[in-house]
Amino acid sequence: MKRRKLLLFPLLGLIALTSLCSCGEDRWKEYYPLTGRDLWIDSLMREVYLWYEDIPPSKGLNYFQNPETFLKSILSKNDKGFSTVDTIMDTPLPSYGFDYTLYKVATSDTTYNALVSYVANGSPAAEAGLQRGNWIMLVDGDSITKKTEERLTDGGTRTLRIGKYVIVKDEDDESIGMIQAIGDIALPAVRPVTESAIHTTKFVQLDGTDHKIAYLAYNTFTAGTAENSEAYNNELRAFSQQCQQFGINNFILDLRYNPGGEMECVQLLADMLVPADKLESPFAFLQYNDKQSNRNHDLILDSQLLQGGANLNLSKVYIITGGTTAGAAEMLINCLKPYMTVVLIGQTTKGENVATETFINPKYPWAVRPVVCEVFNANGEADYSTGFKPDLSINETSYLQYYLPLGDFNEILFNTAMGIIAGAIELPEAQTRETSVKSFATPKNTRKGLIIK
Repeated sequence: MKRRKLLLFPLLGLIALTSLCSCGEDRWKEYYPLTGRDLWIDSLMREVYLWYEDIPPSKGLNYFQNPETFLKSILSKNDKGFSTVDTIMDTPLPSYGFDYTLYKVATSDTTYNALVSYVANGSPAAEAGLQRGNWIMLVDGDSITKKTEERLTDGGTRTLRIGKYVIVKDEDDESIGMIQAIGDIALPAVRPVTESAIHTTKFVQLDGTDHKIAYLAYNTFTAGTAENSEAYNNELRAFSQQCQQFGINNFILDLRYNPGGEMECVQLLADMLVPADKLESPFAFLQYNDKQSNRNHDLILDSQLLQGGANLNLSKVYIITGGTTAGAAEMLINCLKPYMTVVLIGQTTKGENVATETFINPKYPWAVRPVVCEVFNANGEADYSTGFKPDLSINETSYLQYYLPLGDFNEILFNTAMGIIAGAIELPEAQTRETSVKSFATPKNTRKGLIIK
């Protein structure tokens, strides 16, 4: 696999330098230390950006802005925040390792309960025993308010009162939902958290049937670590071997928290899933702008990428999706469709049908990741800019009793997928609840979107 590209792009934006002249005097050398970074971004974008023709003329641009503001000022209206620029971070960020969503307490306008929506493996939150679907009711003995909420992210050790969602009978014998306290846990201080691409795996055979199901919660299309560039891909290959040994004939792929990542990982996962006779077939076509048309090329379903992994020879795959399912995850969905039945369960995906590439100028500690190409499947289709709509739409927060850890057999989306496979879906009655008021997601060093390495 190719290593990340290190590229010092030549400063081609000579027209921009005219804006740095005063009274006929060329002062570009004086201003270059303040503008060089933005000038480099401008020059790069005018060559490789998919929509370079939409970049405003150089004369009207401000090259004294911070990189994020400058990039935003030149992006096409077709770019929904896909192109990014950020500092180069080689170490994971310190965090507790959990995400949450706030809900108002029914009896108060100022206090909240926090529904834990995600827990990272190996994190302080996981060490404390916090699980997806837990409710945080108190922090250090205090209710969660606008003033105390910061304790959920500020980094110190905390004591959390944990609750669970239960259905009880009220005085009129009506069923109502409530949060019931179950105990306290000690949350350690934040620390850097690095997660594997694979969050959870499960195997199950449905009672009384020959349905053998593999479940994979795959949270980022990342090949490996700085120390081992194929570490996560090798975990994926090993899982495919376990699937083959178990004799699975149904596969549930959970991409609800997958924001994307590397294109080569998409190829590898597709190689594992598709019918065996489709290996070596066209998988995707990458189309660049007219200045870069020599880079247009096909990707294939390459069996050589398996390298000890197994092709599972499936005709159908069940994919769980959410609003953050994006980029590489959507590419997989789109590019599998010509070769197998893809059943989507959950919520509409983000809608990112283009790929970015990373460019680094060694003079600055910044990486620019512009959109460089469109990605089509073998049928020439890439029409999901508004996202993929699920075949079965389910808002999991409408079923809070079944909002459970990933891989729990009673978790609403996993259970629904198994119900579809069994041919008997019985959704529990939706439990009405106030709309959430705020969500928090831990910043992660994951590869987002669809990245060409």
